[in-house]
Amino acid sequence: MSVAYELKQKRAALTDRLQQLERERVDIEELMRALDRVIMSYEPDYQGSALTGPEQGNRSRKAKPSSSEVKAAMNGVNKRQAVLEVLREAGEPISVTDCAAKFAVKIGIASEPANLSDIAHRLSAVLTQLTTAGRVRQSGQFDGRKVLWEVAA
Repeated sequence: MSVAYELKQKRAALTDRLQQLERERVDIEELMRALDRVIMSYEPDYQGSALTGPEQGNRSRKAKPSSSEVKAAMNGVNKRQAVLEVLREAGEPISVTDCAAKFAVKIGIASEPANLSDIAHRLSAVLTQLTTAGRVRQSGQFDGRKVLWEVAA
């Protein structure tokens, strides 16, 4: 394997870890807001912490709603065909994060972390469909957690 490939894999692992931490942060903030509401039922004058202020009180469990830019760009794209092209062009097994980055370039979306997270989420479903259809397969794992994908023979 090339050094660049290994560096990309490490970067993808770090991106996944950041996404996991963001989900955990959102869950913790939601729990803190719930505790603040219960405490306020016993002490009406209680002021919650700055992290659980009213500006964040109505957020759902999802870290961020789907980007309208991503949704609009992906709307007219044959996602199955594009994913297959990305996997073929890669020439080696890649993670869904790498696939999302290459897919973003292919359809002209900025490779910002929020966009890549949204694209990766959508492409996971496409990869599952293609696996069921026998078009792609998982080819092991990277870093013990992340699945690598490739075109089935």
